[in-house]
Amino acid sequence: MPKMVILIKKKPGMSREDFINHYETSHAVLGKRLLGHLWTKYVRNYPVSLMAYQPEENSVDDTYDAVTEIWFEDQAAVDEMARIINLPENNSVILADEEKFQDRLKTRLLMVEEVDNGTTLD
Repeated sequence: MPKMVILIKKKPGMSREDFINHYETSHAVLGKRLLGHLWTKYVRNYPVSLMAYQPEENSVDDTYDAVTEIWFEDQAAVDEMARIINLPENNSVILADEEKFQDRLKTRLLMVEEVDNGTTLD
């Protein structure tokens, strides 16, 4: 089952509360309207702290403000999402909304291979 992970940084100067509010009330709603039929699960995670092995080398400013996970039934759904996003009428709306709350140059979109064998590490 394909999975996408999106790492998002908020626009400089934007509060965490405004970022989350825009994501939840505008961008997530837009995404669900255009693409929700292709997803099996859509989760937005908002980090609350930074845990690092070498904290002196990491800054909270270097972290992401949202980690989004999207699961798809199959690769055909991923391909259909790309097609829908790239339609000019959809692309312009999506990009305009992203510009309102994201630092788009720092956004990272990853297709990942999820491994979950249902066990805990001992």
